[in-house]
Amino acid sequence: MAEISQTKAKAIQRHAINELLQAPTLVPLRRSDQDWSVDQPTIVPDSTILMASVQALEEGQTHYVGVPGIEPLRAALALHLNLPGYNESNMLVTTGVQESRFLTIQKIGEEYGRIGLPAVVHPGVRQAIGTRPLGMELLAVEPSTQLPTLASVRAALESGCKLIYLESPSRLTGATFDQETVATIAKLLIEFDAGAIWDQGLAPWATDYASLAAQPGMAERVAVIGEAWPGIGLESWAIGYIGANANWFPSMQSQKQIMAICTSTATQYAALKAAEQYDAVHGEQVEQLAQLRQETVAKVEAAGAEVLHGETATLLALRDSADSVANGLTASGASYADGADFGAAGVLRLTMMPEQVISFVG
Repeated sequence: MAEISQTKAKAIQRHAINELLQAPTLVPLRRSDQDWSVDQPTIVPDSTILMASVQALEEGQTHYVGVPGIEPLRAALALHLNLPGYNESNMLVTTGVQESRFLTIQKIGEEYGRIGLPAVVHPGVRQAIGTRPLGMELLAVEPSTQLPTLASVRAALESGCKLIYLESPSRLTGATFDQETVATIAKLLIEFDAGAIWDQGLAPWATDYASLAAQPGMAERVAVIGEAWPGIGLESWAIGYIGANANWFPSMQSQKQIMAICTSTATQYAALKAAEQYDAVHGEQVEQLAQLRQETVAKVEAAGAEVLHGETATLLALRDSADSVANGLTASGASYADGADFGAAGVLRLTMMPEQVISFVG
């Protein structure tokens, strides 16, 4: 008994001193109407989406399905992504984007041993690495976008780092790599025979989006991850995806089976119904949230804050040197995401929500 207690104590101690595992967890669901801290806009799903899940249960869809997910959903995800070389056979349905981060970082990371990680990145990425730490190379970021510089990507590859993790749009600022930069990154991966994990979960909210996975020759080098149809009410159902080549796919599928057997069958049918409705509602959502973002930019700039560059309708990141915005939000009972959790102290992030107004005391 004493030996078991000592083993537990050692495990707890290892966890406590692992700085990567101490990265904060950002809750995917709003805790109140004044919560502007979540990654994705959240709404109540349409009743037809809920009923699709109920119908699946009534039809006996309570058993295990294939680990990658039901085939119609994988096909719908591949169609939604519309990337050359990514189809239902290499799409893996996950229990949310955090599982996507974990599986790609850990299983692809096993092959390469080291990973190039942006100095500013979603804290869930650090948690995923900390579970079984990899060698890391930090990528310096541009101050205005908080995206990694091309020079830092090249330097990491030149140092022998063969795997790069990138977010576009940035989970902090909503900034995206432009077409020219994306093409250059693709050329660098080929030049150094390297691979990449590409988080494009916020891409549906961005304008003029360029995906690394869409570049020639990238299907064999890039694992793409994200959330399924964001903004339509699936956030509480935790449906994510991974698209990966045939060499990487089996190990991630096997690890998922060990961890969780499969993602809930009934919720997969709900996600399939959400896919049918997405195009009809998404465009209007983007326009609405872009307008709200524009109005909020005017408010925070009037309060003396500096707005960081970003092309994503849902996110607004700002430097608040006088803490006027942060204090105003706190005074009004609102919450926001702290950039320090991403590695960018002094920055705060607000997420736009449908039919809501962000107000604060300036």
